[in-house]
Amino acid sequence: MWVKGFQSVGADVFVVAPELPDDVVGIAVEHPNPDPTTALPRSKGLRDIAREWLLWPDPDVRWVQRAWRLAIETCPFQPDLIFTTSPPESIHVSGAPLKAHWPSAKWAIDARDHWLIRAFRPERRKPVRRMLESRIAPRILREVDAVFAVNEAISEEYRSFQPNALHAVVPHFLHAVKQVHAFPDDTIDIVHTGSFILSDPDVRIDPLLDIFADIARESPQLVLHLVGRLRDDETARVEGFGLGDQVRIHGTVPLEQSLAMQRGADALAVIAAPNSAVPPGKMAEYRGSGRPVIPFGSGAWLGKIDDDTRTAGERLRALTRGETLAVHDQIAPATPEEIAGRALQTLFPDAGLFDRD
Repeated sequence: MWVKGFQSVGADVFVVAPELPDDVVGIAVEHPNPDPTTALPRSKGLRDIAREWLLWPDPDVRWVQRAWRLAIETCPFQPDLIFTTSPPESIHVSGAPLKAHWPSAKWAIDARDHWLIRAFRPERRKPVRRMLESRIAPRILREVDAVFAVNEAISEEYRSFQPNALHAVVPHFLHAVKQVHAFPDDTIDIVHTGSFILSDPDVRIDPLLDIFADIARESPQLVLHLVGRLRDDETARVEGFGLGDQVRIHGTVPLEQSLAMQRGADALAVIAAPNSAVPPGKMAEYRGSGRPVIPFGSGAWLGKIDDDTRTAGERLRALTRGETLAVHDQIAPATPEEIAGRALQTLFPDAGLFDRD
């Protein structure tokens, strides 16, 4: 989304990534594991353990080292801004060498997950690893000029690593989408977009499936749509309920289709880790859809969805087809153009980027 935003305000953008869309200029650097596997985790061998303890801050650093060298070789212009997005956190290893090659450029980070606080990589939950990496992170970030984090908690963690950088909270944002997916007239459709344990190791699909299955058996018009990648055991769990077409697994779909399905749903399902203080980032999409959101699970994050005191089951039973939110309850997220424009204006206040005659 940042790339689209920078392009929309007239910036020349060169992207280095494992894969590139057709409308993005850059270089694709092959990654051995571009997507998380859907298979159950296997027992770690000596090679896996060695990779975890020899490749810091994470094994993706080998790809990062190839990527920044190719960026220097192939970028067709002198950049004013170097921009790294995590996860993985090892992507930020590229910042210092890229700044050394282009000393006049500024370096900004897009931090979308915590690094060590509620770390998603299991090895980072070990006390010794956390202690060592808490000392490594400030060294990696020593040259960074700005950090844009998706929430205050992540911003505070990065501030502890590099207090001298500019820090700003930039919530999740997306392109405005007007398309609405047409679901059948005789069903009440609940949509969940995104992964569960593949996105957050502390998230389980069970609270959603358990409640839905109990009510769906009484209400055959209810249909749950799971849009996103599932791990194999999650797929087996869905199939084990024997609900047939009342739970439909769509797999990964283009973002535009996912947003259209949100807009066409009768309700949207959200679930976060019990130890999470904030709702997941998909809430930015959900709030702009105009559809009611039903939270499943437990945790402090539930209090930040809305002020409805009903349980998920009670909300699901009361759901009617075509239910929408009042206009004042809909929160349209900022667009990529708006966010990118503000970020560039902040980083380059004297450049006159948005002067108008």
